[in-house]
Amino acid sequence: MTLSQERELEAFVGQATGPWTVVYESQHGAGERNFGIYCALSNPARREKALSDPGWDLRVTDGAPGFSQHWEGDEWVTTYHSFSYHNEGVEPLVLVRDYHGAGPKAIELDQQFRLFHNLRHDTASDFYYKINNDGTQHVVVEVIENQKVRIRTPLLRQYIAARQMDLLLFIDSVVFADEAEDLPRQATHRTDTELVQRTYVSDRHINGQVFSRLLGVKVVAPGAIETCGIWPYESQDDNFPEFIIGEDESGTPIYYTCNPDLLADYFGKNSEAPHYLTAVHFRKEVLQKYYSHPELYEVRDGYLSCAGLWGLHIDNDHDDRVVVFLGDLGRDLPSSERDYWRGFMIVPDAPMSESNFRRSFLAQFADSAAIDLRFREQYVLANRTWADAFGWPLYREPKEGDAYLLQQLRLPLNESQSEFENAIGILAKLLVDAINEKALQKNLESKVKDERGISKLERYLGSLGYPHADRDISYLRSVQELRSKLAAHLKGRDYEQTLSKNLGDLRGRSAIRSLLESGVAMLQGLTAFAPPQGESDGTTGTETRTEE
Repeated sequence: MTLSQERELEAFVGQATGPWTVVYESQHGAGERNFGIYCALSNPARREKALSDPGWDLRVTDGAPGFSQHWEGDEWVTTYHSFSYHNEGVEPLVLVRDYHGAGPKAIELDQQFRLFHNLRHDTASDFYYKINNDGTQHVVVEVIENQKVRIRTPLLRQYIAARQMDLLLFIDSVVFADEAEDLPRQATHRTDTELVQRTYVSDRHINGQVFSRLLGVKVVAPGAIETCGIWPYESQDDNFPEFIIGEDESGTPIYYTCNPDLLADYFGKNSEAPHYLTAVHFRKEVLQKYYSHPELYEVRDGYLSCAGLWGLHIDNDHDDRVVVFLGDLGRDLPSSERDYWRGFMIVPDAPMSESNFRRSFLAQFADSAAIDLRFREQYVLANRTWADAFGWPLYREPKEGDAYLLQQLRLPLNESQSEFENAIGILAKLLVDAINEKALQKNLESKVKDERGISKLERYLGSLGYPHADRDISYLRSVQELRSKLAAHLKGRDYEQTLSKNLGDLRGRSAIRSLLESGVAMLQGLTAFAPPQGESDGTTGTETRTEE
């Protein structure tokens, strides 16, 4: 029964009860169906008025500020209104901006709603994203082809709870049929505490068709303000899983909660419980997730962070593990991250690193012993020292796609081929591809056809009398050759020969360690060779030249 619009009414009654709520929709089909949905926020004091009539309390294009005038005494009184003055106590949530054919229709979310949930708008998709405390994000508002807007229902309910305002949902649906169905011509009504609806079947013909019209208003009342989800009413964190803190005499792991409120401290709190600074050990693969998304996470010496959202002190000065204090897991990690870390727990069968012990318990500065962390530090230092001494950096700043290369460089987290190849590839990009060839060429007295970066660097270092030129150039050529062979789709006997030529018997993590150690030696040599700032002009002559 098309004209009864039972399906349309059922869908409308179900609004705001599922995961998504449609707050705007506009469909116009000639001779088929005209359909509109809209919404508004309304003061609960006018709820009875909102349910007194199925007509809309706010037009789609309402919501712009403006003036009203009324005659008072013997003069006009003009009043400014932040929203349309037709219905005081009603305000829009979705703003539809119509330029009357002079430009495409624009759909916008009310700014206060966006700020309340701190939504990020992706203009390419016209979706809005909610960024969670753990750094994850998901779509919560979809603007679909400029004709439909739907919002995650929990966000709507949180917002109206905070504002303590009703959400009004409106429907206006017109359906056409070729022949009149056996339906009463008089209007049918429905009114209750949250819905007013009227359906009218017309006996008039439009282009040979009859039609019915459904008008309705649904009121979604706000919950208690405590359900709004933000401070001071945010949900309490009660997910404090247990982690392995040791093992008993039979080798059975001992677990304890990471809830910092239940751990002992140096002032007598919870004296029978494990100490806040109890060491918890994890396989180093726990960091894979964070290395894989350097645009969001940063793993540096002794610290893991997620943008500006959270940070965790870690002891990553080990080859095979990461160590974290039990209390820090409960205090500094978001709830969802704690569950992730549990999947990498191991029995604490080794001491914490010397650097972490000195930093955490002796309040001393301590350099990391981890070769990958030392390489990163030395790479930055060498480049900065070179730029200060010669007026141009030895290595160019990475382009956008390679912006996080140095941060991603690491000793392999395991012995997999992918970890091995990834480390070789990053090393080659940092040490070979990033060589500042333009600056080198400008500071060389001659130009050699088709000469590449390593060869230019070799000539330049030779002209400066750098004592470790042969060692370092040989190292760079090894890195380049390894990268070239790894890039081959098929790896046969010549692949193993290349590995043996450049790495001897070393493979996997041991091979990368050796390459990183040689890289550190090269960078330290270049750093030590560069004269103090102001004592060199960057050339073998007297003219100072700069590049990038």
